[in-house]
Amino acid sequence: MVLVLAVVNYFLFFDRDEPTVDTAALVAAEVAPVSVAAGEGLRGADQEVDDFGEPVGRTVTGKIGRGQTVLRALKSEGIDGQTALPLVHAMGEVFDFKKAQVGDTFTARVNDEGQVTYFDYQQSPLDIYEVELDDAGAYHAKKRKVPTRIDIAHIGCAIKSTLYESMSRCGEGAQLAGMVIDLFAWDVDFFQDVREGDEIRLMVEKISVDGRFLKYGKVVAAEYKGKFGQHRIIGYRDPDGNEGYYTADGRSVRKDFLKSPMKYTRVSSSGGLRKALKHAGPATYTAQADTPVWAVGAGTVVFAGDSGSQGRTVTIRHENGYTSSYSHLGAIARGVKVGSFVSQKTILGKVGREKGEDAAELVFSLRKNGRLMDPMKTRFTEGDPVAPEHKAHFDHEVEQILQDLQATPVIGVLERRS
Repeated sequence: MVLVLAVVNYFLFFDRDEPTVDTAALVAAEVAPVSVAAGEGLRGADQEVDDFGEPVGRTVTGKIGRGQTVLRALKSEGIDGQTALPLVHAMGEVFDFKKAQVGDTFTARVNDEGQVTYFDYQQSPLDIYEVELDDAGAYHAKKRKVPTRIDIAHIGCAIKSTLYESMSRCGEGAQLAGMVIDLFAWDVDFFQDVREGDEIRLMVEKISVDGRFLKYGKVVAAEYKGKFGQHRIIGYRDPDGNEGYYTADGRSVRKDFLKSPMKYTRVSSSGGLRKALKHAGPATYTAQADTPVWAVGAGTVVFAGDSGSQGRTVTIRHENGYTSSYSHLGAIARGVKVGSFVSQKTILGKVGREKGEDAAELVFSLRKNGRLMDPMKTRFTEGDPVAPEHKAHFDHEVEQILQDLQATPVIGVLERRS
């Protein structure tokens, strides 16, 4: 019996054709160093290691400080200016250094000879630049392609107090409120036309990186429905590549003049506004001090300065005999000078408060050939509508978008979404 068991055990455990295991290789694989980025921007380049697997040189990180150039920032981190100069020259082929901002971050990999072998510069999660040193000693720069995801969000929100507060209550950011204001600026005066219970529906792109929301993209469609009417805006790109915003029937949203001379912002949203058009005078707007004042239409500045009893004033000459004037400004924006051309929505200055007055006021007038006009009642020229040859395509695209927009649920005035 003992002999039989011995033979069986031999064939079971000792007489098998097993592959040879390289124990040394297995151990090496377990302990082999993995190249880990010292900073978030070092994904594209593996750090150099010596024969013992130890990192070669050092890695430095830093930020652009106030008054610093990229070259000076590198020097402050111990990188010689003459060494960094070729790197900066190479980066200049893909990056405009005039756009460098305080707080921009960088990571540099420096070898034992003090030479930068890899440089990573980040302005935002989407704006990342890389510079690498090749074997011939030349630097090559590129803007990194960052994978992003774009989703179409359907947002419905009822106005309770201010637009900014309402967007926040409905779980959205201030940036989206600003986009809504800019989009409806030709049709809705957010100082006067907005009432509690008005509804906003939006279809907007949300751009995310690595699963985290980054920013809003384009507004696909928008609707404002309130006491003073309903306005729908559709974004459309025709087959020729032309883009614009249009009404549901294909008319351009843009007009020669905006509905209000003041830009509604979080600064001005907590203050009220009063508008009174006198029989022989301009309109007077009352709002919080520092509320931005913008050009209601494009034109040439013909006056910018102190006009005596009207205080700081800007006057713009527009096409077709129109002029607009903005008085009692607390300050005039830089670059707004006689002879300069300003686009529609250019910030001209801010509403100011005179000494002894409780509220800040803007005196605004719009005239055509010297005759005072009421911008609230005047019908202005619109931009170009959808081209006739693309109207059928537009109607087809808009049909589904309007259905989706109408189906968007609205968060009520008593509800809140995080």
